[in-house]
Amino acid sequence: MNDNNLLDIKEVARYLHIAKSTLYRWVNQKKIKYIKVGSRVLFSQDDLNEFINNNTVNAE
Repeated sequence: MNDNNLLDIKEVARYLHIAKSTLYRWVNQKKIKYIKVGSRVLFSQDDLNEFINNNTVNAE
């Protein structure tokens, strides 16, 4: 992970255990928050944690 807590597509795909193509699709569908810097797509650790919390299904 980078010092400034911004992760790139490859790092986030590995972190979430998903394919990079799935992550790109989520970005295009605006299902996950991201930061656009020039042509780079980056993700903050805080936004990823929020995404994980919002998509956690609790057992009954």
